[in-house]
Amino acid sequence: MEIEDFKDLLLPFGLLIVFIIGSIIIKRQNSVKKSLQFRLVFYGVVMIILWFSLPMTPSLSTFGYPEDIADIESKEKLLKYLQRYNVAIVKTTEVVHWMIFITVFWLLSIVSTLIKHVKLEDSAK
Repeated sequence: MEIEDFKDLLLPFGLLIVFIIGSIIIKRQNSVKKSLQFRLVFYGVVMIILWFSLPMTPSLSTFGYPEDIADIESKEKLLKYLQRYNVAIVKTTEVVHWMIFITVFWLLSIVSTLIKHVKLEDSAK
């Protein structure tokens, strides 16, 4: 296993650990208010993890555009230039996919909690 393969596994394992810890803590809460507060805190933690997972050059313009043909005169220079762009695009796309998935999952869990709370209140009346 190469170092790059290990780095690719850090993000999913980090998110999984936060989800497991968060779900254990949230399930122990008796109050809906506390449960929602903890969900928001863990959502913030996950978003911070994803933010730090972005490549150090999230803006592709920071690589600099080739000024003239001399900057990419050889095939090796062109390949290296395109590989840097590709790595940044792939990593940014991966993080955006995770952010969208987690945001939708988080919103659904909030709605589910609120619906259960409303049903419990209605059944208590």
